[in-house]
Amino acid sequence: MDLSNLLNSVLGDERILQEMSRKVDAQPEDVRKAATLGVPTLVEALDRNARADGKRDGLARALEDHQNDDVENLEGFINHVDVEEGDRMVGHILGERKMNVENNIAKNTSLGIGQVSGLMSMLAPILIGMLANKKKEQNVSRDSIPDLTGSLGGLLGGSGGGGIMDIAKKMLDKDGDGSVMDDLLGKFF
Repeated sequence: MDLSNLLNSVLGDERILQEMSRKVDAQPEDVRKAATLGVPTLVEALDRNARADGKRDGLARALEDHQNDDVENLEGFINHVDVEEGDRMVGHILGERKMNVENNIAKNTSLGIGQVSGLMSMLAPILIGMLANKKKEQNVSRDSIPDLTGSLGGLLGGSGGGGIMDIAKKMLDKDGDGSVMDDLLGKFF
């Protein structure tokens, strides 16, 4: 399965949404909305980390550690995700912005902060596993990791065409309320 199909499964496959919803005790549509905010946020942060020399080594090590994760069987993968490890991944990916991002997602969906945190703890290992598998498959070097993370953003519409990644990158706040999350939600719902 390629990255595009995996991303489509995470954001659109009803079985996957049902499973993630069951794990965080929420409605599938609410999980879809939160994932639609969480995935591009994580992808953007991963791309920024890949482009920062000081963080690229840590990301390279994480990709090496997870190069054999079976994300092709996404439903099975979600059933066996270690949420504590996933939470640590989210912390490494988002850094000091972790709580702010999770609070913003909770504020702009009907999920509580614990549910958002649980969802993000599933999404991060999926994304790391996807990238790690692709890195191994294409024998991507440490210095080419930004190309790999950039390609993931491109799949989400980050190529300058007005997709969700472009909105996340610019962090536009059109209505002046201090939150870009409602602008992102408005674009897709």
